[in-house]
Amino acid sequence: MFRVLCKNLLGARSLFIRVSTTTTTTSTHLWFLENPNLKSISHITKQSKSSDPSSTTVPYLINSCGLSPASALKASKGFCIKSTENADSVLAFFKNHGFTNTQLTQMITRFPKLLACDPDDTMKPKMEFFLHEAGVAPSELTELILLDPKIMEIGLENHIKPSFEFLKGLFGTNEDVLLTFKRNPSLFRHDLHKCLDPKIASLRDCGMPMFLISKFIKNYSWSIVFARSDRFSEVVASVKEMGISSLSHLFISAVHTRLSMSTSTWERKIGLYKSLGWSEDKLSSTFKKHPYCMVISEKKLRKVMEFFVKELGWELSDFNTCPAVLSLSFEKRILPRCSVIQVLSSKGVLRKDLKWKLALMIDEKRFLEKFVNKYRDVAPELMQVYQDRMGS
Repeated sequence: MFRVLCKNLLGARSLFIRVSTTTTTTSTHLWFLENPNLKSISHITKQSKSSDPSSTTVPYLINSCGLSPASALKASKGFCIKSTENADSVLAFFKNHGFTNTQLTQMITRFPKLLACDPDDTMKPKMEFFLHEAGVAPSELTELILLDPKIMEIGLENHIKPSFEFLKGLFGTNEDVLLTFKRNPSLFRHDLHKCLDPKIASLRDCGMPMFLISKFIKNYSWSIVFARSDRFSEVVASVKEMGISSLSHLFISAVHTRLSMSTSTWERKIGLYKSLGWSEDKLSSTFKKHPYCMVISEKKLRKVMEFFVKELGWELSDFNTCPAVLSLSFEKRILPRCSVIQVLSSKGVLRKDLKWKLALMIDEKRFLEKFVNKYRDVAPELMQVYQDRMGS
């Protein structure tokens, strides 16, 4: 049954292909004087002028935007400042909205074409939409724009507003829309109706309720938006055929995991588990309990399994009982906690039928209370053992 995820998708591709030297304002001039990159401006300016004598792009990016010479030269290859007056207006616009020089440098480095936008016709309406209609706080808006400066170039009426309203219809609140945007800053660049409608239909056809669909999109919007609709439908059908309930969060995890991997990568991971002694039935059973077992790196998988088998005497059936241990951090979770348990076991203070899952899966506060502080009189060295292993 586990092979269904491969057989139904063979041949399917993953979609994860996935300063002006003549005109400056007073504030810009002061930034120019403080810019440590100016020691290289002469050399860079010569390079820029040799390729385009009329260009003022490189010196402007260094003088007014704080870019390093290398970054300015790189940015100038795909962008040319046609009007330093407009670029000055763009910088002034962002400063008036609370952006610092450092933040401006970050934005222009990532998206220098921002300097060509029209502050009044292009950027101001977007600012007003986010601040007044979407209810975004000024500090939060700064964060959003820094995540994806291209949002200031995207059409407000044909992209941002429709996408925002579409997501708000799914999630119910502006806060959830903004949270989703933070997880996937490029979200508003896409026609979300076109991208998501057929995929929502596929999920509803297999019986997933809307509250779970909303959660899926909220947590993993990038894997849904960037997947081809036909491949998405095939993955959903295959996961359903494996017997994972579409009413469970595991269904979301399984679909997301499969979408994140190409067919060839999926096949290689199956081969890896087989080389470690797993049968397809055992792997299928494990995947249905913990889909993220398929995204563990080969190096980590071998390391974790070797430790549990050689040091703790585990068998493959133990991993099937508690597959989530495979995804735990070896250095920060498995090794420190198992070291504590081994000390306690050597002193004979633990039951022989201790469930390792309990010790490994509970949060740190409960672990320290239950396995370290509780036995401080019997084994005062436990905290030191735990901390040493955490730092190793």
